[in-house]
Amino acid sequence: MENSTDEELIGLIRISDYAAFDELHRRYWPSLRRLAYRKTGDQADAYDLVQELFIDLWEKRETLAFGAQLNGWLHNRLWFKLSAYYRTKGFQQKHLENIRLNLEQVSNAPQLDPLEILAEQKNYDQLLEVVNHTIQEMPDRMREIFLLNRNEQKTVVEISKKLGISPKTARKQLDRAMGKLRRSTQQYKTSAMELLFITWLISN
Repeated sequence: MENSTDEELIGLIRISDYAAFDELHRRYWPSLRRLAYRKTGDQADAYDLVQELFIDLWEKRETLAFGAQLNGWLHNRLWFKLSAYYRTKGFQQKHLENIRLNLEQVSNAPQLDPLEILAEQKNYDQLLEVVNHTIQEMPDRMREIFLLNRNEQKTVVEISKKLGISPKTARKQLDRAMGKLRRSTQQYKTSAMELLFITWLISN
């Protein structure tokens, strides 16, 4: 099984060959779990998300359209799991802190490209482009405040001290920045949490 191509494994899985499924699981589990951990900051949640992904794959093996690139397909499925995860849990402070610490530990790992889970999704590719463009088009001070908050997780008070402005001004600029992002992505029907998730994905 180790020498089988992804396409061969898929063919065998479709006819309920569990050995092929086990090989697929062995081949992709480690990278998917590392990616899930990087994006959740929680080992248990990362395990559960990837486990659910493989359970879905086995249960729906006869009808799933895997596409040409299995790696991209699996990461695309993980994207939807992560999106649902954040819709349910939101950006709790403990997640942000765990993610920040984890990013420091694995930031040099080349296999953890934060955009790879979106590679097969044209809609999200377009959304990312819109978000990036909107951030770049923000006034300089607004963009600086927004990125300090989103990229470095600095609080309003910390930003105000760093830039020598009042907390009220920092908060107002953050609110305006999020307003710009919501308006520019309105057609994609993203929730506030999903939008935060998208901006976090592209900033790390």
